[in-house]
Amino acid sequence: MAEPVQDALEPGEVLHATYRPSFRIYLQREAFVVTLTAAAFAPLALYLDTPRAWVILPLVVLVDLFVFDNLGDWRRNRPLTWVLTNRRLLQLDAADPLALRALPLAEIARLRRLMWWRLFVVGEGREIIEIAYAPGLHGLRRSLIQTREALP
Repeated sequence: MAEPVQDALEPGEVLHATYRPSFRIYLQREAFVVTLTAAAFAPLALYLDTPRAWVILPLVVLVDLFVFDNLGDWRRNRPLTWVLTNRRLLQLDAADPLALRALPLAEIARLRRLMWWRLFVVGEGREIIEIAYAPGLHGLRRSLIQTREALP
């Protein structure tokens, strides 16, 4: 696994950290969304006043996974690796080694975090690198800010 990361580095570039999606964080996100959906659905189930109304809740979970394609989101992000160096943020795709995406740290315009599971790194040219389900996103965000501010 380390070999593709080393191959993506330019001469003189120093590897700071690598990030990979975590299935645990994906499951936490799914539990959060299902809990919110159940909380929103509970008043309707109580109003209908029939035990059969609660049967709909497992269907809501299936709709969340397959209709809203949250399971597909996990499958798309699972082969990705994000690499932070002293110069760039890289996104490597194990499924497609030629799909290297790179954003120089000096070109980062904004960092947007979506809860604890997703970070959007927006470049000045509106290029976006989306980091999903990786542990330590708060620390990565802080590192990106510090590294960007330290650049001349």
